[in-house]
Amino acid sequence: MNGLLVCSPWSKEKNIGDYIQSVAQEQFFTQIDCYVEREKLNTFRSAERTKVIMNAWFMWHPENFPPSKDIIPFFISFHVVPNIANRLLTPNTINYLKKHEPIGARDFATQKLLEKHGIKSYFSGCLTLTLGLNYCSAQKNDTIYFVDPYYTMSGMKPNRLNVREYLRTLFYFLKYRDKIQSVLPHFVHEYKTIYRFISTKLENRLCAAVFYRYYHEICSDDMLKAAKFVKHTVDVQPGMDNNYLMYYAKELLKEYSKANLVITSRIHCALPCLGLETPTIFVTSDVLEGDKLRSKGRFGGLIELLHVVKWTPNGIISQSSEINEILKKGKITSSTVLKNKTDYLSLKQKLIEKVESFVKNV
Repeated sequence: MNGLLVCSPWSKEKNIGDYIQSVAQEQFFTQIDCYVEREKLNTFRSAERTKVIMNAWFMWHPENFPPSKDIIPFFISFHVVPNIANRLLTPNTINYLKKHEPIGARDFATQKLLEKHGIKSYFSGCLTLTLGLNYCSAQKNDTIYFVDPYYTMSGMKPNRLNVREYLRTLFYFLKYRDKIQSVLPHFVHEYKTIYRFISTKLENRLCAAVFYRYYHEICSDDMLKAAKFVKHTVDVQPGMDNNYLMYYAKELLKEYSKANLVITSRIHCALPCLGLETPTIFVTSDVLEGDKLRSKGRFGGLIELLHVVKWTPNGIISQSSEINEILKKGKITSSTVLKNKTDYLSLKQKLIEKVESFVKNV
């Protein structure tokens, strides 16, 4: 049997990037017999042993690992969260992983962590780099997507008023109201509320002002006005089961595959777009590269594959020689031609070979 590893919609909000990773798995199977829920691996049961590609972020409930004996696992693009590692990498789990060595680690930090516990590992990169197998499109359009681009109201904390920053942002909005208003019809932000005492309408305008203040440093006004804004978080509603979320992920991939450019702070948007051969700019920050909620070093080995700009409180700084050359001549526009790096191609080929071997021979 063939199982598809999914992060089932048990929470009220889902990151569609989890399902994009599942779409990457699905490419390698001629048929899918069942879904295998990542957070319930230890209780999975099937009449026949089930092949499962274990490319994922592990995990909210480490007590539910290792998987049941009904699963035949293939560990590739495996990521362990450092602040959960002590709960996940128990003696029982370590012995289990050793039985399935070598483990393909999604990033350098995971590889180092596994090797620290005596588990043979190698850097595999992310399986989403192979999405071009089924989702690459020869048909391209002029659409530019901003997918959860990083920004923050510097100095402002949720539900706490920083008068200076609030007034500064409000003044900026009033000063550039026409330009910011042109972005607003399409602009979306990831925060549900910043302050309980600020209306949603005003909050949207403040967030749009912060976004515009930083991104217009590198992007032309015409481009910002024409761009489409996408969130990778989905508010789960009744009826949004795994089938629906898989369909939604595939539709997004089809859109990204035709795009002229994608600018994102979602690693599972940037890497898939790289695999789709869609020009991509990854926006990082000190927060995204590691804080109390995020794994330090989680981008190691991956971020080097991308054109990167870094958000800082003092402005957006390009870390890409190709983007620097573009910015010397002006700003990024709707007609800007950016070619992706090709470093990922060797990783992509090795991923394909290893997964196809597992599917065919195990």
